[in-house]
Amino acid sequence: MTRAPGLLLRLYRSLSPALAGAARVAAPWSEKLGAGVTGRRGLMDRLLAGAGTVGGGVWFHATSVGEYEQARPLIAAIRTSRPDVPVAVTHFSPSGRDYAEKRPAGDLHDYLPFDTAGDMARLMAAWAPRLLVLIKFDCWPNHVLAADRAGVPVVLLAGSLQPRSARLHPLVRPLYRDVFDRFAHLGVCTGEDARRFRDDLGTGAPISVTGDTRVEQVILRWEDAAAGPVQERLRGLGGRILVLGSTWPPDEALWLPVLGELLSRHEDLRVVLTPHEPTPERLAGLERDLDARGVPHRRLSALMAGDDHPARVILVDSIGVLAEIYRSGHLAYVGGSFTTGVHNTMEPAVCSLPVMFGPRIRNAEEAGVLVRRDAGQVLNGPDEALAHASGLLADEDLRLRRGTAARAVVLDQRGATDRSMAVIAPWLDAPART
Repeated sequence: MTRAPGLLLRLYRSLSPALAGAARVAAPWSEKLGAGVTGRRGLMDRLLAGAGTVGGGVWFHATSVGEYEQARPLIAAIRTSRPDVPVAVTHFSPSGRDYAEKRPAGDLHDYLPFDTAGDMARLMAAWAPRLLVLIKFDCWPNHVLAADRAGVPVVLLAGSLQPRSARLHPLVRPLYRDVFDRFAHLGVCTGEDARRFRDDLGTGAPISVTGDTRVEQVILRWEDAAAGPVQERLRGLGGRILVLGSTWPPDEALWLPVLGELLSRHEDLRVVLTPHEPTPERLAGLERDLDARGVPHRRLSALMAGDDHPARVILVDSIGVLAEIYRSGHLAYVGGSFTTGVHNTMEPAVCSLPVMFGPRIRNAEEAGVLVRRDAGQVLNGPDEALAHASGLLADEDLRLRRGTAARAVVLDQRGATDRSMAVIAPWLDAPART
């Protein structure tokens, strides 16, 4: 019998319609929120209509791009072992939903409704899933409670709980303890995540360290990049390559002031600059900045078309080639860690590259592991960027040693998909609910 929700969970449930309404009111002032609100128009009708396709299956929730990448190996494993079991995938963010729409793994992909008790209960009843799988950390109280009340087991996989997570704040910790106590199992990335769930949050749910399932995707992309034309072209230029991957303007402000000096010190060095969003405006702005600093540059598209201009900086004007670019490199910087949090550090690490990033890495446990294993470095300003990159380029033994340590961080996580599948196997084999 489902236990009654505690005081904070009851309070949240009573306020959730107002919170959803506030999101709609605030939408005009936030491009991302506005896209999410627009994308949810007619959502419940679409989701309820999908019951005939995904009813009785496995419901994955993967909020954005990174979480979906963690879910994909699991969905592929279900497709192989239980092709008769349908899979639904919901996403909270527009970027996650748009990304998955172009790379579908499930039978249905759409937004998760805003977290109101009524909508979650209706959808849970219509879909009647045999299992609800949440990826990493996106956990909505009404969603979990609706599953709990319907008798649907809830499992967390590739789970993470960061040291300074808002969920550990004394004022809301009882709410999230109440929510996570309703999980059938928590499969987490690291032993530290397990300790924080158990000791800091205080949940009594079963916990095991299953690992980060992105590893299989990262290794697969690394293998696929071996024969890629981009990495072959970049390697063919000779010399060494510093990859600045998935950069935002604050990341570029870290490197652009010292690029001239770095390139002057190391005459064989080229820099491949890969903006996270290579829009025409961003690319033109970066070209103006490089011109003002007297740094020769060319776009990747021109290089791939046969341009042999001796550019020291190659500006990437396409998407979907970062794995190849990392494979061509000798050391890497991963962007995002001056804004919301560092992007995927495992992609350069699997290529045996020492990895650098900015200060905001709490969103990525593997970045902290890289630092602890002397394979990653936090940079706070241009002088640090120049000193650290130059030091690695001047000491080949040090660069190779740190690159080897970085790759080991990734390879140590192999088997995460198998361990995660072992957790959910009993529920996959259970009869479909009706």
